[in-house]
Amino acid sequence: MAPLAGATGVTLLVDIGNTRVKWAILHDGALSCGTPVPHREQSLQATWPAMWGHMPPPGGVIVANVAGSAVAASLAAWASAHWALQPQFITAMPAACGVTNGYSEPGQLGVDRWLALIGARHLKAVAGQHVCVIGCGTALTVDILSAAGQHLGGWIAPGIEMMRQQLSRGTAALSGEFTRQSGGKGLGHSTEEAVMTGIRQAAAGMVDRAVLTARTLLEQPPVGVVTGGAADDLVPFLSSETVTVPDLVLRGLAAFVLQRD
Repeated sequence: MAPLAGATGVTLLVDIGNTRVKWAILHDGALSCGTPVPHREQSLQATWPAMWGHMPPPGGVIVANVAGSAVAASLAAWASAHWALQPQFITAMPAACGVTNGYSEPGQLGVDRWLALIGARHLKAVAGQHVCVIGCGTALTVDILSAAGQHLGGWIAPGIEMMRQQLSRGTAALSGEFTRQSGGKGLGHSTEEAVMTGIRQAAAGMVDRAVLTARTLLEQPPVGVVTGGAADDLVPFLSSETVTVPDLVLRGLAAFVLQRD
């Protein structure tokens, strides 16, 4: 973890998803990630001190939040009470950090997708290339980013775990618990294998179709940049070239802060 002495030079970056809180310290331009914490398995009042109760006040708290206003209010109240700080909650913009938002109403683009685009734009591994940003969380998202930084739009579908849960809940004959370890790439030889392989193949099919669509628009295939908790479930099923970046949203937050400063 980056040193916290002289905390005014330290920025706490927070990525609040639907099920987990990811966070990092930005210090002297370097990003150091903490351990993600599930925020639905314990009260919010316990989540914040579990992660940061030992830390002196940072110079600022910058947040990407897609978990709703109650979560944002809880974090703001805790930061105010413990650090006398008000977090800054980022929203998508028409343009920032070399990325132009492709939505007709830019503010409607999820902030996690927006910052993932910025993170990908500043990723050395794909510099100068068209990119397909793939978010593997509660939702499965794809966003196409041209080499010039133009966001061309994207798709949203249920994520792998959500598909599994909905299939289990909505189909009496498939009401069993299916583990993430089940299934391979081929045809399933049990209901559990058929479900888990089918779900992963469905998710991979959407991503591969997005890559083909981008190739038509851009006249060359994009490189996939994959992020999110289910990345390891998806990547082996993809046909396209990919790079996995678990902290992509936090990298986007860091780029935003560094450009602003």
